[in-house]
Amino acid sequence: MLVGTIRENCEIDSLLHPALDIIERYDRENQTDLLRTLRVYLENDCNAQKCGRLLFLHRNSLVYRVHRIQEITGCDLSNPAERSYLRISFLLRR
Repeated sequence: MLVGTIRENCEIDSLLHPALDIIERYDRENQTDLLRTLRVYLENDCNAQKCGRLLFLHRNSLVYRVHRIQEITGCDLSNPAERSYLRISFLLRR
């Protein structure tokens, strides 16, 4: 309900975390899947084991991708506020 209200009354693109566009562009240019990785990682409370299982990735591969996402975007995924902003951005983007 809240997401619907926000979508109806706001310019969504201005609210989204800029990292989503950065990762989307990187994925397109490099044939990677980092945006999906980030979404699944956040949806599973940053649980590397569960996320790796869902993405069919070894834990080390997932850790590498998360590190790469942080390098590319400058995001600090250990920061709860940053993670919340990214989660909300994914919700609004759908």
